[in-house]
Amino acid sequence: MKIKQKRVFRIIVFIAVHYIKVDSKKKPLSGGHMFSVQSGAPVCSQILLCCLDRDNQSDDDHVTVVQEVCCGSWSCRCVWEAELRTGTRGGCRFSMTAPGLLLQRLLAFYLLVSCTEGEQTVPQDTAPGGRNVLLIIVDDLRTSLGSYGDDVVKSPNIDQLASQSVIFTNAYAQQAVCAPSRVSFLTGRRPQTTRLFDFNSYWRTHAGNYSTLPQYFKEHGYETMSVGKVFHPGISSNHSDDFPYSWTHRPFHPSSEKFENEKTCKGKDGELHANLVCPVDVSAVPEGTLPDIQSTEEAIRLLQDVRQKNSSFFLAVGYHKPHIPFRFPKEFLKLYPIENITLAPDPYIPKKLPLVAFNPWTDIRKREDVQALNISFPFGPIPKHFQRLIRQSYYASISYLDTQVGKLLSALDTLELSSNTVIVFISDHGWSLGEHGEWAKYSNFDVATRVPLMFHVPGVTNPLQSRRSTFKYIDPFSYNPSNKSPVALRNVPVELVSLFATIAELAELPVPPKCPCPSFHVELCAEGQSIVPFFNMSEEENVSGMAAYSSYPRPSDSPQWDSDLPDLKDIKIMGYSVRTVDFRYTAWVGYNPVTFQADFKDIHAQELYLVKTDPYQDDNLFNNSWKYFGFKDL
Repeated sequence: MKIKQKRVFRIIVFIAVHYIKVDSKKKPLSGGHMFSVQSGAPVCSQILLCCLDRDNQSDDDHVTVVQEVCCGSWSCRCVWEAELRTGTRGGCRFSMTAPGLLLQRLLAFYLLVSCTEGEQTVPQDTAPGGRNVLLIIVDDLRTSLGSYGDDVVKSPNIDQLASQSVIFTNAYAQQAVCAPSRVSFLTGRRPQTTRLFDFNSYWRTHAGNYSTLPQYFKEHGYETMSVGKVFHPGISSNHSDDFPYSWTHRPFHPSSEKFENEKTCKGKDGELHANLVCPVDVSAVPEGTLPDIQSTEEAIRLLQDVRQKNSSFFLAVGYHKPHIPFRFPKEFLKLYPIENITLAPDPYIPKKLPLVAFNPWTDIRKREDVQALNISFPFGPIPKHFQRLIRQSYYASISYLDTQVGKLLSALDTLELSSNTVIVFISDHGWSLGEHGEWAKYSNFDVATRVPLMFHVPGVTNPLQSRRSTFKYIDPFSYNPSNKSPVALRNVPVELVSLFATIAELAELPVPPKCPCPSFHVELCAEGQSIVPFFNMSEEENVSGMAAYSSYPRPSDSPQWDSDLPDLKDIKIMGYSVRTVDFRYTAWVGYNPVTFQADFKDIHAQELYLVKTDPYQDDNLFNNSWKYFGFKDL
């Protein structure tokens, strides 16, 4: 059967759910109340277990129908949502399937919501769409931006873009590491389909010859261009950034990029080091410039070129900062006096955190200034004074990035291209700044998976529906933070894997078909659905039915030196995570890297966080979840 593209679903603990409203005026089904569909989803074909005999039920009560997917067929159960919410049982007779089976069904649903059965119709129209595209991809940027409510970070140019955009506050990467995330959103396939969990394979030869987002635009007559870090360099993009498949011209990489990990950071001893914290005098570094400065210059040159040729374009610009090392112009430290820098609100490892979930931040341990601290492995902690230095440098790197984005957008305006260019601003994943005692990415927590995501569509998202955008460059050293413009926020959980379909629709190209199951043999399809329908949703609209999925591999149950980034052959455990507006649930299960199969009977650990009462995800409720959800045995 086909799964409807716009079906609204909800996850309760492990499983997909739909709401059915109780209607006491209809004929009882079994000594209780009749059901009528509230959400527009199809009614279950089988009701396995329902509490229909309560005497104290009101017309406002809801029952939750749990739809479980297995091999393309659906079976159903229903339980009172009031009991799920309050934990009271009220004498009703209900039970839960064993955890292993529930988890199998979670994974089945996870895979099936991304695809549909049968062959799909591929769009035949290859004419250019009505709009150009500027895709800005930032490396390791969490939602530490003024437009996302951060009162510390100074990001006036990105905030200006946000004020003329729709921004999603609950957007998530599918894996919190560079190559898997980028290949996922640039192909519109999840890591389970690209089969890329590390940096060491090229999807076209390792999984399937999947079309990419820029390739789709190229095939529709666009001039496609790549500047900086768009695909992750190396094996994962065939050492070519997927050229010539994805790009009209050979991708541009800054010449100064080769110095990023060299000894260019002046230490207190006057010598040069390969440090984590690395503010520099730009005039004194090799070539007298930095990679992101060069990328902005090249991107502006390309915009001038397409303006002169009057050609339709898809330009992707990938910025390195705030990726480590924190190598940025030293003057940006003035924006963040060290005495004003606070520690993370939850700098300690949670007591109930499963060890398999912990990220031992091995990449920053390799930097000379961190090595000098002689920090114990795997838990540390990092001395508080150095924690403040890391946070200060991360913020300064963002403000440096912001100036480059501002110069790029100002040039787009000056060249009179902004009135017909969709601007998309994203990050490949987040970055922990001491939360849970963790640093870097490499986990399923919000700080690692949650990303900024904003869409500027001329005449649609900018104020007064004007056909003219204004991106005047703002100097972060002189702007007034109180002048921030309001932004259009969308709280619905969404995924980066939806970018392919979304950008195609915004550019007025045919939306790629939804992928069949399996889709390894299909070159053009998308597992992520377009999120354009959410652009016009009201703040009052219920988004509890939506979910975003992420996953992360581990080589062992406890932290070791390759826990952050294990090679495919060493992956033994996979953490599958579901995020709704209400909670995050993660299951760590056995994984076979040869067959690419998860064993949901081999459960290593589970996590459950109620994000409204526990926004930092410090209190794992899983072992006590029966107290909160009324289940006898989980």
